[in-house]
Amino acid sequence: MQRMFKKVIVASVCMLAMFGNAQVSQAEVKTYEGVGEYIMSDFETPDIAKQRAKARAEQHAAEQAGVYVKSYTRTVNHTLVEDEIVAIANTIIKIVDVQYTTNPTSEGGGSFQIVAKIHATVDSNQIDEWLKRDQAKNRELVVQNRQLQADKVKLDAELTKLRKKLSNVTTVQEKQILEKKVVNADSKFLANQKVEEGWRLYSDGKSIEAVAIFSQAIGFDENSSVAYLGRGTAYSEQGNYKQAIADFNKAITLNPNHVGVYNNRGIAYYLLGNYIQAIADYTKAIAIDPNYTEAYNNRGIAYGKQGKYMQAIADSNKAISLSPNYADAYQTRGAAYSLQGKYMQAISDFTKAIALNSNYAKAYYARGLAYSTQGNFTQAIADCNSAIAINPNAADAYYVRGCVYKMLGNIKQANADYAKAEELRRR
Repeated sequence: MQRMFKKVIVASVCMLAMFGNAQVSQAEVKTYEGVGEYIMSDFETPDIAKQRAKARAEQHAAEQAGVYVKSYTRTVNHTLVEDEIVAIANTIIKIVDVQYTTNPTSEGGGSFQIVAKIHATVDSNQIDEWLKRDQAKNRELVVQNRQLQADKVKLDAELTKLRKKLSNVTTVQEKQILEKKVVNADSKFLANQKVEEGWRLYSDGKSIEAVAIFSQAIGFDENSSVAYLGRGTAYSEQGNYKQAIADFNKAITLNPNHVGVYNNRGIAYYLLGNYIQAIADYTKAIAIDPNYTEAYNNRGIAYGKQGKYMQAIADSNKAISLSPNYADAYQTRGAAYSLQGKYMQAISDFTKAIALNSNYAKAYYARGLAYSTQGNFTQAIADCNSAIAINPNAADAYYVRGCVYKMLGNIKQANADYAKAEELRRR
């Protein structure tokens, strides 16, 4: 009885990692050619005209890549919605070459036609990495990509309207005013391009480079709330939460109703251990958008850290009702059930999370620990092994396996796993 009691104590301590901190096929490389055209007017610079033509060429290539992304993900048993397909294609596409051609023209009131031709690649390994990665990060990228594409349409419409007005201008003063507005529109366009580049770097795990690019975006448009949001998110990725919060504060000042900023600032506060402020931010995000699935799940995680498991389960239930295929919400609810001692319900939720995302390392080792409390040590170790196979750098997976080995009395193997977990956490 004393031995079993010690095993339960070890399991309970290890389970506190379940709420955690915010988390092989042969490569196939596809090449795409994108073409974009832009009519440069007399009041625009060649550099801006080239950037606009290039942006259209990138979009053309990304649309082709999206067809491949949709086909490829289906072959590996992932059915994605259109927003996810578009986000993946726009995020992982790599431009390897750009060529420009300039032709005289009188079309559309312009003086030159700029044609950009790009060659871009998409690597299937990067699609695999996307599918394996933490769902919350991917959903963030989907949301931001949707916003970027909407901003592009808005900026194009704004420029078209200004060009039309300039073609009918009658006074020098009116022309000067409109040309200043065009310059401002160009700055916003360049900022938008940099923000898109920044999110690509962030997706690729290059948060330091992303910060630099988001800073360039802010240089083009100091009132770009999305640029501050991006830079703050990249700072969070580096563990620079105070600087991240400063950027999120600036983004909120510029756009108080940008729901994603409150969610991301809540994550930064959460990672600083300020669960009260994190919950306040998630609650604000939910007030702005009552259907914000991620905010409910994140608030549930924060409630779990406070030991408020009933509130955590309630928020998980809401997230699941909004997005029945949201694996993270099942993981969060499973963790709350585990910490209440409801291991069978926890195992059911972890199993559901794995069914929705077969690469969900955290769900595997959380389920493994829950199995261990049932005395099913073989399944527990198998689940931890699966988690490590998916993510060899998952420190918590080694830690949980160490807990299981300790419960089995295999102190040597337990200490080896604890040491490996500590090594990974120091990186």
